[in-house]
Amino acid sequence: MTAEAEQYSLDDLWNEREFRRCAALASEIPEDHLAGFLHFCEEYVHIRHPEYGRIKFAPFEAQVEAVGSWTACRYSLVLKARQIGFSTLVAIYALWQAAFHSDRPILMLSRTEREAIKLLQKAKYAMQYLPEWLKFRIGPVNMTQTKMEFSNNSYIESLPSASDPARGESAYLIIVDEMAFLQNSEEAWSAIEPVADVGGRVIMLSTANGEGNLFHKLWTESTANNNRFEPLFFPWSANGRNQDWYEAKSSDLPEWQMAQEYPDNAEDAFLKSGRPVFDLKRLREYELRDPIATGYFASDGAFVEDAKSNTDGVCIWEYPDKDERYVLGVDVAQGFEHGDFSSVHVIACRRPRLVATYHSHIDPDLLGSDILPHLGRLYNQALIGVESNNHGLTTLKYLHKTRYFPIFYERSPKYKRSVPTEVLGFRTSQVTKPLIIDELTETLRGEFDMPDKFTLAELKTYTRDQKGKMAGSPYDDRTISLAIANHMRKFVFFAEFTPDDNPEPGSFADWQRRAYGDNLQDLMKQGSSSTPWGKRPSRPRIGDAYVRAKSVF
Repeated sequence: MTAEAEQYSLDDLWNEREFRRCAALASEIPEDHLAGFLHFCEEYVHIRHPEYGRIKFAPFEAQVEAVGSWTACRYSLVLKARQIGFSTLVAIYALWQAAFHSDRPILMLSRTEREAIKLLQKAKYAMQYLPEWLKFRIGPVNMTQTKMEFSNNSYIESLPSASDPARGESAYLIIVDEMAFLQNSEEAWSAIEPVADVGGRVIMLSTANGEGNLFHKLWTESTANNNRFEPLFFPWSANGRNQDWYEAKSSDLPEWQMAQEYPDNAEDAFLKSGRPVFDLKRLREYELRDPIATGYFASDGAFVEDAKSNTDGVCIWEYPDKDERYVLGVDVAQGFEHGDFSSVHVIACRRPRLVATYHSHIDPDLLGSDILPHLGRLYNQALIGVESNNHGLTTLKYLHKTRYFPIFYERSPKYKRSVPTEVLGFRTSQVTKPLIIDELTETLRGEFDMPDKFTLAELKTYTRDQKGKMAGSPYDDRTISLAIANHMRKFVFFAEFTPDDNPEPGSFADWQRRAYGDNLQDLMKQGSSSTPWGKRPSRPRIGDAYVRAKSVF
């Protein structure tokens, strides 16, 4: 035996062998990495069990399958039931990656700071109860509330997603816990994706939270092999629960909560979960179609077709019918490049159907002056209902300046029959918002034609929280503008909102009418131009609702 070998005892050699076996340093094969991780868990890792206290961590079959995917694939998407041990699993996996491999930054994102701290605590707990020789071999670990730094230049950092921690970082692994419940999932993914695209790895785990959100979109695409994620679904029985347990749980929880937290299959998990406001089954039945035209309005009000404006401009599914009446519902945003959009829906009234939309980041004044009057005139002087909250007042002001008619104005509910007021626009409040949403719910259950896939996606994400407050994820602008448009159908045939077929007072056509009467043949007999005095006017005559409401601004 050499002098160098005599420096190490058999225990030292055994411990070094065990360290290398856990790390699987000598292999690049995913199966070997999985074997190393399982050896580390089964021999050295302890976890805190809610009933039995500190116990050895022995991953069950579903957890082994998940880790096998994580070691083999760069992108993994896990749809799971709640309380089957996957948060613990992913925390231990992060610990294994950082402790046994050098230069591996790992970021863990959670909904809130409290949840981020709790997720990292699982890794800290496992580290605390490792054998002393293994902790010595791993080296010193600097721990803070949200970070574990290892002497091999690897670290684990656990932060809430709202802090946007991934942007500008270089990470080996990014773990996103409960992706479907993040308030800013779109923004979080936009920060994560560039990090992963340069060689990093992504693990997303979540229970379902209805359809239409980013997690559901990624899941749907992954199951159709349309993105890079490997989808994995683990039902309520993944950890060995039996049917008796499930039936007892079902008696305590409503159907939507059972589908969300303890799903039996992936389809029901999305369909029944998330406290959706609208009937997801009915929304799935809608026949989606591409618009027949997309484009923008020129300065003279003419519609210009442009295929590039498919998702940011005017989309038309049906051109106006001269015998149909139309309404516009408008939800106004501030106009910032990042944030909510301004949204407009155009609905035909005699046979309810969506015929056109407008959706873009646009300043409120330009929406009122350059978009709404042109879109309203295109659709037979449609009744325009603008949400008057916040920036909607600016839009109403500039729409009013164009002398457009008809614009919806509030009606007082103080009397047996509502009477008109002089306040332009529709104000959403704690009273009116549930009303228009309930009306939209009823309309969507009926024979309504709704071909827009973007609106449909927002409707699927429109949910109630535990207090009954309704909101979309991440936006609800399309939902609100559709609801306002649907509400306008109740008023479009009222006399005060009926467009006047007579020409605009003071115009040349008006003087022709006064001189020669309403009969076009009489005008032609006089030898004058046979050109009719044309389209519907841009404003009504004296004494109409337009004049009554103009004092608002």
